[in-house]
Amino acid sequence: MAAVQVPNGSPSPRRASHPHQQFPASRMYDLQQELSSVQLEAKQILAHLVSKLKETDSKYYGRYGKWIERHPRQQLEEFCFRCVRPQVWAYLGGRCSLDALKSIGGDLKFEGRSVYLDGVLGLDRRVRVYIGQAGSLRQRVAQHLNFRYRRDNPSLHYHAMQNSIYNTIGCLAILPSSNLGNHTLPGMDCPDLLLNLLEMWMCLAFRTLPSQTLDVWLSEMEGVNKGRKEGKEGEIGGLNIASPLDHGVKQTEWIDLSDSDDPLVLEYMSPTPWSKRDVEHRKQNGVRHVKKEDEYDETKEHDTPAQRKKNYAETARRYMSKDEGGIHVPQWVALGALAVALGLVLFNSRGGPQPQPRVRFR
Repeated sequence: MAAVQVPNGSPSPRRASHPHQQFPASRMYDLQQELSSVQLEAKQILAHLVSKLKETDSKYYGRYGKWIERHPRQQLEEFCFRCVRPQVWAYLGGRCSLDALKSIGGDLKFEGRSVYLDGVLGLDRRVRVYIGQAGSLRQRVAQHLNFRYRRDNPSLHYHAMQNSIYNTIGCLAILPSSNLGNHTLPGMDCPDLLLNLLEMWMCLAFRTLPSQTLDVWLSEMEGVNKGRKEGKEGEIGGLNIASPLDHGVKQTEWIDLSDSDDPLVLEYMSPTPWSKRDVEHRKQNGVRHVKKEDEYDETKEHDTPAQRKKNYAETARRYMSKDEGGIHVPQWVALGALAVALGLVLFNSRGGPQPQPRVRFR
């Protein structure tokens, strides 16, 4: 078991130590003859995903269509299954919880391409999951645990880690090395696209994408629940925003998360302090540890340029009304004059020039 704990506000997150095991580059996981119900659902999702990418009217056809057509569909899907670690199916087939996420584990010091998972327990005691990919899992985990890297690369995932109690990282799938003739394996002629496909597949299986993205890919599938996973700590939230299929593309599709029912997502997307409605929404959902700067301030509702101009005019009018019928002498002028007079008195009495006595010589 490989668990990673990131205390909130700690400058140096601590990772639980585990023995280092080198993963053989040519090793693949065996595929069972009889698939479980979870594996059958995952197989259905993968087949639907591959078929959608092959459609000529799909926006992904230009990048994925020809690559998928070069490989027999059955062999490509079987190869994807053999890349996934058995602990993933054990987790999806059991009761989802933070402890179950810890059991996924894996070798976090692996230097090759992989798809990983980060389960985050928030301050509101809710578990959220992020799924990502890495060219080097060891380097990627080190970046996640570096608070300076998280500060310089803001994201929803890092926002959740900053407002968390505990998190655990596990390895979901591993690609074999491209050397030793492995480039002839299904999909390994373009390992970057294969890694995107695996990550997208895992995001759909774990339901970590936004609800509108899940609707696009899962709504046409019969017998597949497109909702979030339910676990011991309640609904398992998702921390993925962008589609993994767009990884490596400069311009990606923007997704509107303003209708999300997750208070953490709304907090991340909001550029301004919380309104009264949002604070009440957070309290109703049992969100604790509301930041002081996020508390509702009624005076901020009237803090507009027109209101500030009006307040300034009223202040100036009150100031002028006090001085009608008389001459106003600023206090600093009176104090300054008094200080000068006192200085002159002291100078003449002690510090001024004194007359020299005259001495006569006879």
